Amino acid sequence: MQKLCNNCSVPAQFSLVAIVSSVGVSGRLQKSSPAVLLCDDCLRELCEHLHSSALRKAVNSAYTTLNERLRERSTAKVRISN
Repeated sequence: MQKLCNNCSVPAQFSLVAIVSSVGVSGRLQKSSPAVLLCDDCLRELCEHLHSSALRKAVNSAYTTLNERLRERSTAKVRISN
């Protein structure tokens, strides 16, 4: 079953999960959010609209790395099938 983007309902390509941790507290507390499914366009738009430059850079870096790996994987599959 195809999973759909939570924002625009086209096929999702990514899931985004936030992990929030306490800082400077002994016995750190940590909680992850439920996954939000996103297509490539909606994830790119989200990265552009994050107000914190540090958060924007962190999310954009993860997105860019994952997107490159997905492209490499699909290119390798094409080579193998030929």
